[in-house]
Amino acid sequence: MNEKTTKRREAILEEMRGISRMRQGCLSQQHYQVGQGQHHRRQGPYYVLQGWQNGQHWSTRVAKDELEQVRGDVQAYERFQALCQEFTELTEQTTQRETGADSKKNDRR
Repeated sequence: MNEKTTKRREAILEEMRGISRMRQGCLSQQHYQVGQGQHHRRQGPYYVLQGWQNGQHWSTRVAKDELEQVRGDVQAYERFQALCQEFTELTEQTTQRETGADSKKNDRR
């Protein structure tokens, strides 16, 4: 593994260690209507955190005073996933280079 890749992998792991809170899901703003016909009016907004786990859909309403914390937690989860993806790609590229180098060595024998 080259030095640049090793340093980047270490930086990714360090950033992951710094993530102390995260929540899976998608945060959405929703409204509801009160009344019917011409006399209805739109109420809200209210916020819902929703997602899928083990093949089941889940959702939970988020209180306004918790909104910014939940939004930050969701962003932290998205960042964590991006870091995992980058770490995986770097490791796989290194593995392929090392495997390719090994197979070339074996072919010469």
